[in-house]
Amino acid sequence: MLKLNYSERLSVKSDLVQTNSWEVLKQYFKQYVYPIEQVENLAHEGFQNKGGLAWRKIQFLLFDMNLRLMREGFGLATPRFLREWELRHLIEQVEQQYLPQEQLPRELDRFEVFMPWLKERISQHRVNHHPLFDLFDRDDLSHEEVRYFLANYRVNMQRFHLHVAAFSLIVPFEMREELYHNLHDEFGQGNFAQAHPNLFEPLMDYFGGAREEDVNPETCHLLNTKINLCWFADGLHYGIGGMGALELAIPLQQRRVLGHLRRRGLSEDMVKFFVVHCELDEDHGEGWFAAGKPYIHTSEDLQKVFSSAMRMLEARAGVYDGILKGILEGRNQANKGLSAA
Repeated sequence: MLKLNYSERLSVKSDLVQTNSWEVLKQYFKQYVYPIEQVENLAHEGFQNKGGLAWRKIQFLLFDMNLRLMREGFGLATPRFLREWELRHLIEQVEQQYLPQEQLPRELDRFEVFMPWLKERISQHRVNHHPLFDLFDRDDLSHEEVRYFLANYRVNMQRFHLHVAAFSLIVPFEMREELYHNLHDEFGQGNFAQAHPNLFEPLMDYFGGAREEDVNPETCHLLNTKINLCWFADGLHYGIGGMGALELAIPLQQRRVLGHLRRRGLSEDMVKFFVVHCELDEDHGEGWFAAGKPYIHTSEDLQKVFSSAMRMLEARAGVYDGILKGILEGRNQANKGLSAA
């Protein structure tokens, strides 16, 4: 069975420490992040060279702060409140400098014209045509590789409902109806045993369970992006674009995962999480954009929706980049071991 060795995949080195666990990374952050100028330099380096040491540090730093936010709140009147706001603000400012700056065509000045165009852009985005899914289509994945994929998928899946709930706090009253319908579905439509995180766990356990060392920085980046767009963005258009695009795109990806799992012989109960999402998420995406329509008036509004949609989809594609890289590195290591033997 292929083992994906986290310390080998991470390969994070500093002058003082060979980092081989997330705990060591977090301790290193506490020593490293000051002064603020060093964080700014680290962020520039990270977003210029995704996949390098600085990229890993920045994403795990934000991820750690975001998990603490979900567990403990904002920490108002505590020392960490000001420190974390300063770090968030700085890193987001830097990341925005490296985001694509594609401008909408001038003729897309009305929602009715914009939405068909956006849906086409979503369907053609690389996230829906990622080479990782070729492995699913060919049934070219070991038990361990599927476990590794699911472990990274689980990180964002577990917390999706929190982004919907947080975003609902800043949208107009009428729009909340759609978001709470979405939450109702996420929680099993009244049957908590069918809540989506609960549906996922039997499948995760079947493949061996998730491990902390599975988590890739790209997986952290997707969660960090959702936090920025749904919890901290300046206005509701970023959440509409990001979450609406994410929901519209997911069935295109999950159908390929579901097909592979069924061909492995898994029962319908075991794969129900993916069945449900293939059925619901496209409707959810349509619902997000329909609910947001009354609040999208100007070309600037449309630009924000488009930019955040592409940003979210690219972050999702990054998750698949990280998983595919881990799988291929694990296979290369296994092949080298066989050659040496």
